[in-house]
Amino acid sequence: MNKESIPMMKTWRGPFGIGLTHLGAIALVVVLATGGFFGWQRYNTAHQEWVPGTMPVSEEIEAKFGVRFSFLAVTAGGGMVELRYRVLDMGKATNFGHYTETAPLLIDEETGKMVDVTIMGLHNHRVEPGRTYYILYRNTAGAIKSGHPVTIQIGNLTLEHVVPW
Repeated sequence: MNKESIPMMKTWRGPFGIGLTHLGAIALVVVLATGGFFGWQRYNTAHQEWVPGTMPVSEEIEAKFGVRFSFLAVTAGGGMVELRYRVLDMGKATNFGHYTETAPLLIDEETGKMVDVTIMGLHNHRVEPGRTYYILYRNTAGAIKSGHPVTIQIGNLTLEHVVPW
């Protein structure tokens, strides 16, 4: 037999003429692309720029407590945090914040540190619809920082991604 008359198969070729080398290269590209995409997503999330003054709205908090948060700022050289809210429904807002289960808790989303010690505000007052009230917190150990996202929690309800001034 003549070697030239018999074609020799050097490597396996599957359907469409794709060999093992091609399959390995395709798999490597897919793995690198997937890893790059998820790595970029993680980097982007970790390095998200937060805009001070960002105040989302929570329909659940408004429906249950009759208030809408309007302002959050680190004040007094970082020693206090001021939270403002507007009364939407006088009947629901009457007891807002007067009990442990209705007092807003501030949680730094990056560190998990909490601020719940009020210095001023939430006294027994007569609330009026449309009026803005405030709460001052002691910023224990500088837990809340300007420009860092905060979650406002009241019982089991939360308002996330609030960015204080």
